Amino acid sequence: MSRILFKCAMVMVVSVMCSLLITGAIMTANDMHDARGYMIATICPLVISPAISFIVFRQSEKLRLTLEKLHQVMQELEITNAKLFEKSSRDSMTGLLNREAFFNHIEDVRTQRASSLLIIDADHFKKINDVHGHYNGDGALMAIAQSIAGCLGKEDSIGRIGGEEFAVFLAMDDEDKVKSIAENIRAAVNRIEFRTPENERVALSVSIGGIVGLANGTIADHFQIADRRLYEAKRNGRNRVVIESNMKNAA
Repeated sequence: MSRILFKCAMVMVVSVMCSLLITGAIMTANDMHDARGYMIATICPLVISPAISFIVFRQSEKLRLTLEKLHQVMQELEITNAKLFEKSSRDSMTGLLNREAFFNHIEDVRTQRASSLLIIDADHFKKINDVHGHYNGDGALMAIAQSIAGCLGKEDSIGRIGGEEFAVFLAMDDEDKVKSIAENIRAAVNRIEFRTPENERVALSVSIGGIVGLANGTIADHFQIADRRLYEAKRNGRNRVVIESNMKNAA
């Protein structure tokens, strides 16, 4: 309110000054010198300008406050939408990217940088659920997810793409390095000391299939190749890594 009153006072002062200047100019041009003219030129702006300027400035202030509130609401809405989008792209249990978000991410970046794909499946997971219960099975999955994530770099990504199946995007296409990271993941999962509430240790392991080089071809084709390598690892006894180089095939 004080801001509005200050603006009204300024308008009133300016109005009086302008009125006096105009009146003085008219009276001088017509060789008229009457104090009553200057009195009228002073009183009229004092009577008219405060009320009009108060109404105008009050409406302007209301509009300003409304726009500020609208801007704040829009910012909150943007934050809420961002949170909802983030939540919709995450697996509710592990917090990893879900299947759709993970493969959309690969599609966006695979042609812009070196890239490889790993498909990781928890070994004998049905047995873990059957023997130790789904609660412990969920705990085992989260432990595996954390272990995988701990082996990745800042530019790599991980998603949960199925019940006990994970996918990893590696920002590299060096076959030896990809195999080394896959072996690190496999060994890290082996080292997990996962225990049930009854303090019973549950041995965990994963089988990993992968493909090096994603720039050419389709994501579906790359996934099928990595998936075949995964089941090759399963057939050969599980707890192992099988990687195929798309770079060599392309050459």
